[in-house]
Parts: sequence; structure tokens; C-alpha cells
Amino acid sequence: MQNSIAVAISKFTENNELTLIHCECIDTGKPIDQQHMLGELARQYNLAEYDCHLVLTSDNYRRVNVEAPTVDESEIIEAIRWKINELIDFPVDKAVIDYYQTPTPIRANSSKILEVIAGPIDIIREQVKKCADAGLQLKVIDIQETTLRNLAVQLPENQRGIALLYLLEFSGTLLIQKETTIYVSRKFEIGYKKLQLDDQFSSDSPSANVHNNLALEIQRSLDYVESYYGIPPISVLAVIPLAENTHNLLDSLSRNLGIEARMLDLSTMIDCDILVDAQTQSLCAPVIGATLRYSLEAA
Repeated sequence: MQNSIAVAISKFTENNELTLIHCECIDTGKPIDQQHMLGELARQYNLAEYDCHLVLTSDNYRRVNVEAPTVDESEIIEAIRWKINELIDFPVDKAVIDYYQTPTPIRANSSKILEVIAGPIDIIREQVKKCADAGLQLKVIDIQETTLRNLAVQLPENQRGIALLYLLEFSGTLLIQKETTIYVSRKFEIGYKKLQLDDQFSSDSPSANVHNNLALEIQRSLDYVESYYGIPPISVLAVIPLAENTHNLLDSLSRNLGIEARMLDLSTMIDCDILVDAQTQSLCAPVIGATLRYSLEAA
């Protein structure tokens, strides 16, 4: 949501188990009010005592696939900067750049491909300053894809591979991962508003074409991962709950896809001291995933 703050607070218990103790999405009204609200949250929950993980919204960065440059590791960032110069919509010399290597495809002599994340330095500096001014100890700047990956890893199908669908109002993200490795991450301009989920899905509903297009986007990605990377067929699509009508979405996906579509209920996957309802999960899934980073690294 624009002009809002999503926050999730987790801590390790005496038994070294990570527990979610607070989670909410707060509408801050005007952008200028965000700083005040963040400071209030920090004081109310003593957040200065915690490591702060900042999760960028997807409009704050771009993702680009490029062939890995044949340079020393110390020179990779500058080499990437040159490669993506024409591929992003802001000046590359004013970009913060990071990357990770994608899995090796099954095709012989395939080039190594890097997934590059680039964000405008001015926007990121602004977000960092907000955290500092609120007294937060910023440790990690994360992106949507890796925080959603942290959620998918919690599922029993992680070892075999699983797809995860996260829908917002006007856009969606599909993530396919296996054993913490991201194979595919796609964003598409189909959100739950276009799906008109208030009514039970039927083949003659006005939004039937949108439902079919969503299923087609997912199926193409599943087919690509299986053929390009040679991993076993993905058998489950986990869907992060919507605020409402999640079951109508699952019904639509099950009708249009050849795999099981089921709800990923975060409240049953992670230890919680609070009630995490469907609306909270829908709005806060990425920040909840961000809190799982340390437990995932320690595993």
C-alpha cells in the first residue's frame, strides 16, 4: 500500500526459537507522516534494541538478468554497471547495485547468468535516513523476492521445489525456488482487483480471461523451470492469503492449472505470540519473511 508502513517484529526466545511478537500495516496518510509514525513505532516497541531489516518495495528497484562478466570478483559490480546501462530507467552511475548467480541450466556450455538488482541511490538513501532518524539499527536492505523465498523455504516441499504466488491489488509475483535457491521470480500486472474474486469463479464470468491469463503466466514459468533447469516438476503452488476471497482464487487456480493450489497460512508455519489474520498476511508477508533471514542462515 502506498503511504503505509508494514512492520514485523520477531525475537529469539530463551530456547533460541524465533517468535513473531508484532505485525501490522499502518496507513500513514501523507508521505511526510511516515517518519513520525516510524519513530512512534520504534519508541513503542523499543526497536532500537533489534536489528532492522529494510524491505524495499518492488517499485524501488529493478531486476535484470545479464551474462556474468569474465572479470575478477572485485571488478564485477563495475562490469555489471556497464552491462545494465541501457536496461534500467534511471542513471546507472546513480544506482546501488547487487547481484546473485542464478542456478546452472542443464544445457551444455550455457553461460553463467547473474540476477542483478539495481535501485536509485537517492531513493535508497532516503529510506536509510528514515530508519536512522527513527533510531533504528539498520543491518540489512532486502528485496521482495528474497523475503518471499524465506517464506517458501518453510514449506515441506522446499527440498523438491515449490512455487509461491503473492498477489497485491494490481500486480503479482510468482517465485519458484528449491532448497533456498531462486530459479524464477516473475512480476506481472495481474492483481486481485482484476480477478474480481467477490463471486465464485466460473468459465463464463466477466473476468474469466484474466483468470486464464494468470494461470497461463504461472504454467509457462513452471514449464520453463522444468525444461531449462531440469528439476522435477513442481507439484504445489502456495498462495499467500488475500484479505478476503482467497478460496475463490484457489478454486480458479485449481481449475486452470495441473498442480495443487493451496493457501500458505503463515500463522501455522511460524511461531507467533499474536493473531496473524489473512489481511495482515496479505499486507505484511514480505516483512514477515524478512524476519526469518537469520534463522534461515543459521539452518
